[in-house]
Amino acid sequence: MAFMILRRADRFTEASRLSPEESKLLFATLKPSASALRLTIRDGQATVTPGPFEPVEMIAGFAIVDVPTRQEALDWLARWPVTDHEIELEIRESGCHAGCAPVLAAGDPDADGKLFAILLRSSADLEAETPVPQHRLDTLAASNGAEMAAGVLLAGDGLRTSARGARVKLSTQARTIIDGPFTEIKEMIAGFWLIRVASMDDALAWARRNPYPTGPDVDVEIRELYLTSQDIAPFTPDLEADEQRIRALQLEAGMRAHFTA
Repeated sequence: MAFMILRRADRFTEASRLSPEESKLLFATLKPSASALRLTIRDGQATVTPGPFEPVEMIAGFAIVDVPTRQEALDWLARWPVTDHEIELEIRESGCHAGCAPVLAAGDPDADGKLFAILLRSSADLEAETPVPQHRLDTLAASNGAEMAAGVLLAGDGLRTSARGARVKLSTQARTIIDGPFTEIKEMIAGFWLIRVASMDDALAWARRNPYPTGPDVDVEIRELYLTSQDIAPFTPDLEADEQRIRALQLEAGMRAHFTA
């Protein structure tokens, strides 16, 4: 069973101050929301809102762990470094309740382009795991296949209802576990796509044309990923080059371990 560990954002991550120790535990580290976009689609009309956004609504990155139970996912968090301020992590079971297949493509770690996460914001229907018509799932599967073949789509999956999840607050004083479900639906993520494109404009164009299974009303967040830790911690040029290659390989290996388990 796979679980996604969502590192909730705070004022420190929004100031590019995620610790190198935390960054090493994340498969995807997201740039602050100042460089993000939100895409809202209602009745076929798209509205784009630039960041920054409130940290409480955001995540700073995510990891994926493949363990048999939620308790073991909680135990995995024992390795998370404790800082002088409280950190909040969210554990969510991976998978699409409607039956859509996860995505993993054999991406080239040396390929040109930037990495972007397209984050599907949750809704009452997604949180309730309302059934999705089969024709929407078929359309999404066909689109995913075409985008994988084009070398654009690298990974993607859904997240199950927060009723199956938990939140963990870590500080130097305590480790607090709060079981789901959670009521802040608009602050939660219901799925993601990881794409490689040349620019934010290209990522926005991709997000506009993606056939979301939950349509016609859609809310997504477009976040660029760090390819290196150069803006998180100081690196020499040689170490930075090594870190860039290692991070790309770890990202692909981590996703592959998840989707092939």
